[in-house]
Amino acid sequence: MVENKLSDCFKVNFIFLKIFGLWPGSRDSGYYKYYSTVFLLIILLVYNILLVFNFLSTPRKIDLVMNEVMFLFTEIAVFSKVFLMLFMRQKIFDAFDILNCDAFKGQDDFSRQIIKNHTRKYQIYWKSNAILSNFVHFSQIYIPIFQHVVFNKDIELPVCKYYFLDDQIIRNFFVFWFIYQTFGIYAHMNYNVNVDALIAGLLVHIIAQLKVIRHEIENIKVLKSNKKSLQETDRLQILTLNTYLKHYEALLKYCSIVQDIIGITMFVQFGVSSVIICVVLYCLLMPFTIQGLMFKLAYLFAMMLQIFVPAWLGTQVEYESQKLTFAAYSCEWIPRSEIFKRSLKLFMERGNTSIVLTGWRIFPLSLDTFTSIMKTAYSFFTLFHNIQE
Repeated sequence: MVENKLSDCFKVNFIFLKIFGLWPGSRDSGYYKYYSTVFLLIILLVYNILLVFNFLSTPRKIDLVMNEVMFLFTEIAVFSKVFLMLFMRQKIFDAFDILNCDAFKGQDDFSRQIIKNHTRKYQIYWKSNAILSNFVHFSQIYIPIFQHVVFNKDIELPVCKYYFLDDQIIRNFFVFWFIYQTFGIYAHMNYNVNVDALIAGLLVHIIAQLKVIRHEIENIKVLKSNKKSLQETDRLQILTLNTYLKHYEALLKYCSIVQDIIGITMFVQFGVSSVIICVVLYCLLMPFTIQGLMFKLAYLFAMMLQIFVPAWLGTQVEYESQKLTFAAYSCEWIPRSEIFKRSLKLFMERGNTSIVLTGWRIFPLSLDTFTSIMKTAYSFFTLFHNIQE
């Protein structure tokens, strides 16, 4: 029977990333390299070059420009996530190696239940995010098709109108451009969903392991045995404590690798999302259809979710790491030997420094950062609104 690994919870992410040319797996296949190169060239590079040309050719009307800015800035975040998967592949494998080690599996049933619960929560998050993103994609693509077929309403390209092309070229090749934009935006949506979920999953496992370590430290009890001497009992408990400290050391190394993986991407994501949230809020002031309103509200919620989840998880990581010092106080340390107490003191000294994950070492992933971004976005929104008035 094959033993389950903690990294197995990411299998569904990597299936989608493999389909869309971003994850060759542990082995580099020559055929997959060619497929990935061609796929990314057509769906990512050419797609975004056309998007930039379209933006530069957009008529200088505020409502038209705002719509193009919304998609253009989203692509910047997509590029940062593609960069993460292409250039941080080895670090992801390093993180998985630590994640799959014996120390991270839990020493008792309670610890294993903690890990299982957090893994289940991560899977629920992935499903919820995938459903929301597919709903946004459905409202943008398939509702207009339905209206065109049933009510004979005019249909437009789903992402941008390619203002740099002649109207005759657009009409002659409308089906081709429509399919190209549809598939391109669906691929980019999957990059967003699965890379965001991967980042969230890495953070969720940090929280789970912090809770496991706290449980282990708190439950170090005095062993009473008539068959063993006091020295032998103390030696066994020092070995137990050292096992827990090695678990904590492995977790710190895992946190360092995760920081290297997500740092640049989180910096770009938070910066870009603040602009997009501001733009979508502004677009809600303009005339819109019911379909347009549904799309913009869902898009706004998706953008907020992309920065709220890592901000909330980052806050939880810091909060749980702060509890470790109290856990050391809570264990039965008073009757222990000096060697045991010295080891515990070293753990407490390190535990006094909270684990803080950041966006490129510039700002912490925390709810305070999320609140600041939302306040700033609203301030710019009111500024633009006043200028327009």
